[in-house]
Amino acid sequence: MGLFVRRIKKFFGFDKEKNLKYVLVPDRGDTVSMKYICQHVALSSGVNLGMVQVVSYALVEAMKAFIQQGHAVQLDNFGKFIPTFSAKSSEVESEVNLKSVRSMRLRFSPCTELQKIVREIELVFNAKDSTQDTKAANQEEEQEPPTEPENPDVV
Repeated sequence: MGLFVRRIKKFFGFDKEKNLKYVLVPDRGDTVSMKYICQHVALSSGVNLGMVQVVSYALVEAMKAFIQQGHAVQLDNFGKFIPTFSAKSSEVESEVNLKSVRSMRLRFSPCTELQKIVREIELVFNAKDSTQDTKAANQEEEQEPPTEPENPDVV
């Protein structure tokens, strides 16, 4: 199984012509909860589910504490979590201050193994859930041309 993608028609804000264009978008499945991740880890590792949950939640609490202090958090075989922000710029030095910060974010940089897995995800085109244009084109392709009788004299 792979990642299903579909074709949609949309406007792009940066496009000067403001034309509708086609683009592929992912049809992601449901978000997998921490509960199910813990169950999967418990089953595959043989560690008690309760222990997996306690350790997982303790890991998240430790990460929160370090991130709140401005540290990046590196988890081997997983990736790095880096606190960052976007801020307004100015040509006047005094205008650049804490009020310049627009939003705080947490950037995730996956490890090499996860990056490789993402690059190798199989994409599966889903014409059924694509635009009406795609559906109409697929219906035309699926229709069989009318056949002539084998013997023209017999009706």
